[in-house]
Amino acid sequence: MLKLSASVMKKVPLPGVEYSSFSCSAGIEVELPSDAAVEEIQARLKGLYALLELAVDEQLSAPRQVPHAGKKAPAQRNAAGPGTRNGNGRKATEAQLKAIDAIARSRKVGDSDLKDLVESQFGVSSTNELSIG
Repeated sequence: MLKLSASVMKKVPLPGVEYSSFSCSAGIEVELPSDAAVEEIQARLKGLYALLELAVDEQLSAPRQVPHAGKKAPAQRNAAGPGTRNGNGRKATEAQLKAIDAIARSRKVGDSDLKDLVESQFGVSSTNELSIG
């Protein structure tokens, strides 16, 4: 047996939302007889890519809620002390900070963009200052 794998991924900017995008991907794997002719393989791959592209385009064109451009969550402030301005005073755990970093990396969010995001959304200068709440 011969395995063919194909995948398509597209990423488009969210209109009116700086540094944001929406991405969709689709993949498929099929088997062909090991004696399949080159022309048959090429035709099958061409069909698979067309099918995947159609599926991704359909997902990208589906209605979705887009955050309001320029709208920022107000930074919460309390009297619990430094580093607690955005929650109930309990600092985010090491596991939570690692998860935030992993999610940011998986979404291709750079360090400076992540810093800007937590500053604008939570009123702190780094993820290390985030608190639970």
